[in-house]
Amino acid sequence: RQADGRKVLRSSIREFLCSEAMFHLGIPTTRAGTCVTSDSKVVRDIFYDGNPKNERCTVVLRIASTFIRFGSFEIFKPADEYTGRKGPSVGRNDIRIQMLDYVISTFYPEIQEAYSDNSIQRNAAFFKEITKRTARLVAEWQCVGFCHGVLNTDNMSIVGLTIDYGPFGFMDRYDPEHVCNGSDNTGRYAYNKQPEVCKWNLGKLAEALVPELPLEISQVILEEEYDAEFEKHYLQKMRKKLGLIQLELEEDSKLVSELLETMHVTAGDFTNIFYLLSSFSVDIDPSKFEDFLEELTSQCASMEELKVAFKPQMDPRYYS
Repeated sequence: RQADGRKVLRSSIREFLCSEAMFHLGIPTTRAGTCVTSDSKVVRDIFYDGNPKNERCTVVLRIASTFIRFGSFEIFKPADEYTGRKGPSVGRNDIRIQMLDYVISTFYPEIQEAYSDNSIQRNAAFFKEITKRTARLVAEWQCVGFCHGVLNTDNMSIVGLTIDYGPFGFMDRYDPEHVCNGSDNTGRYAYNKQPEVCKWNLGKLAEALVPELPLEISQVILEEEYDAEFEKHYLQKMRKKLGLIQLELEEDSKLVSELLETMHVTAGDFTNIFYLLSSFSVDIDPSKFEDFLEELTSQCASMEELKVAFKPQMDPRYYS
């Protein structure tokens, strides 16, 4: 493809439907307005089987309060010591200050009002808020098995929305190392890496906000707020998925971890198992308990499927 960035109709419809599904799941996201298909065509290998075909290009109209991203602030980056690459607006602190003022006054007016007489405190409060929003957002993704696919700084919203539905995917069989992007050969954006990479992106945003927000302030905020907010929101959502809404126990976190580990070793379907658990009654007739267990295990891989999944990849000649 040579990274031409052009979408086709089938991927655009998929993107349209996913963003609307995320909205109705209550996950902060951009919305889809419409799809416009053109007469121009691109060559795509639809089934990745070596049989490329011409497909019509399509544009998705996406709606959001803003499309300013973490990466928007990186246009001011000085030359990299290793690559020599630099932002197109390097040295234009006046533009960065103007953009930061715009973001906070427009999308975080309560912060602007509270710290109107101290720009450093204002900027710190803003960074703390976007840190917490981002932590909650990725916690929501993890709870529904959503994999974004390309979490670079240019795909991170400055107001904490899900943007850029590119090579996204929802897990079927639970696999913490699931990668939905065929070009992600290293697994940088794997499902279990999403919380970590979003925190890394916040670190890059912090670097881009210097000197308007000194790193010694933003780094403390990031370390104190991100992990705590993620874990709190993640456990809160997982408790709801398991029906643990009247009583919160310290062991709940261990329960969630053990359930996910069981789903992993049995290759259980992430969505269907939670769906079935929601139908379990605490007053279930003991005679029907075996039927429920049978229905639950039907969402796990068979022995034959597990043998294929865990088949050693090493050439038998190298076995000792």
